[in-house]
Amino acid sequence: MSTRIENAPKLRTVPASINAELYNIALLATLRLESPFRIRLPGLRTIDVVINRSTWVCLDRAMYDLPALAWTHINQHGRSALHTPVDCELHYYHIHANISAPKVLNSLYAALEEALTNRVPSQPGKIIRFPLPK
Repeated sequence: MSTRIENAPKLRTVPASINAELYNIALLATLRLESPFRIRLPGLRTIDVVINRSTWVCLDRAMYDLPALAWTHINQHGRSALHTPVDCELHYYHIHANISAPKVLNSLYAALEEALTNRVPSQPGKIIRFPLPK
C-alpha cells in the first residue's frame, strides 16, 4: 500500500496528530485481527481505510481504490504515555479531503470498536498465574 500512495500526487501535506483513543484502538485491531487491516466505514458509502502500524490510508472504492487521505510517519515511539496523541503527517490526495478527514476519523473509531467487539477468538483465553513473592 505504501508504494501506491507514494506514486499518487499529493495536493497538500500537513503535520497532524491522532488522538490517543483512536490510535490505541487501531493498534489493538492490527494486533488482534490482522495487519494491514482494511475496514469499511459506516456512513461513508465508498470509503475504506487500510491500517498498518505506520500508515493509515483512506481509499475510495468507487475510484478504483485511489487514496483520498493518508496519515503517514506515525510516530508511535514519540509518546511517553497511552493518553497522549500520536504525531504524524496528513497527506491530502483529493480536493475535498480536508472536509472529510474528521468524518473519516469519527467513523473509523466506531468501525474499529465494532470489529473488535464482534471478533470471535480463535483460541480460548487462559489465565497466567504469576508466582507469589517469597
